[in-house]
Amino acid sequence: MRKSLTLSAFALITVGLAAQSTTIPTGFDKKEGRRGVHALFRYTPARQQSFYLPKATGWTGAKVIKSLWMRADGTWSKGPAFKCSIMVELSSKGIITSPLDSDSDWNKNNGTNKVVFMKKKAYSIPAFTKPTTPPHPWMVELKGDAPFVNVDKQLCVDTRVYTASTQSNAWWYVDGDYSYASSGTRGFYRTYGTPCNPSIFYNYATGYNVDSTFRTYGYTRNVGDIVLAWLGTKKLALSIGGGCSLYTNVALLHPTPVKTTSTSGYANFTWGKVPASAKGVKVYNQMAAITKTLTLRWSRGTEITIGDYKTVYDEFGVYAYAIGTRTFNPDKDSALYWSSSVIIHDVR
Repeated sequence: MRKSLTLSAFALITVGLAAQSTTIPTGFDKKEGRRGVHALFRYTPARQQSFYLPKATGWTGAKVIKSLWMRADGTWSKGPAFKCSIMVELSSKGIITSPLDSDSDWNKNNGTNKVVFMKKKAYSIPAFTKPTTPPHPWMVELKGDAPFVNVDKQLCVDTRVYTASTQSNAWWYVDGDYSYASSGTRGFYRTYGTPCNPSIFYNYATGYNVDSTFRTYGYTRNVGDIVLAWLGTKKLALSIGGGCSLYTNVALLHPTPVKTTSTSGYANFTWGKVPASAKGVKVYNQMAAITKTLTLRWSRGTEITIGDYKTVYDEFGVYAYAIGTRTFNPDKDSALYWSSSVIIHDVR
């Protein structure tokens, strides 16, 4: 009887172990992700931070990570072989928990215990064709130079991909996923007016819900501009000559001007966390830029309505990449967008 009970217990334990997922997010060992990530191998150079919170990892205790694997997205018919170099940093303590809190400064998104998991090394990324039954097998190993001990039940994987020139490797998407739950009333913004010098000086807003980090950003389309941004309480349309207009009063000027460093003229302004008292409030935003030759550029206006829409994320990604005439340096240039996280196989 004792022997049979022991064997039965052993069988149950081994079945349980066999059923455990070895992917982050959990549960994708034999299941295709819902969205591919193009910021690593589709367009290069590139950089992508994948964030996995406790619900996504499913971890209940400490983990020792020795190696990480990625695979191609199974949706696309094929992807080419190409060469690049890759560097990986890992962190877990104090990582951001929402893409709405993400910063253009990569370091502000990482955790306080950030380490170089894998030093920069050369890779030959393999070609692939669409599998008969997705997902693909694990194809690219990011082997750590030393194990990463994680006691925080969450993880940030910060991956930099280097190529000598801008590349478009159609259709090398990495398999990825996203997961979140939402409640409340959505904040939103709408644009009005016409930019001048040039007519495509567009500005945008994000983080316009309670407890989110509110920021505005724009593209002057020029390197070396000094950009100012302000928030107003009134919607205006006052001509200031030369086809330019003032679209809101200056109620709050951002204290730090931004100097553009790319041909897109990207300028980001962070205003802080939205308080609960701001729900339902309307604010307006405009930007102005001064070129090296002292030419003034004016953006369009944005009307922003603050909501209390709340999204709890389990996983997400922050990224940027080179494409067309837009260059990107993974070590120096800013984060631009957010979307899915990469599905990884964590070898422990």
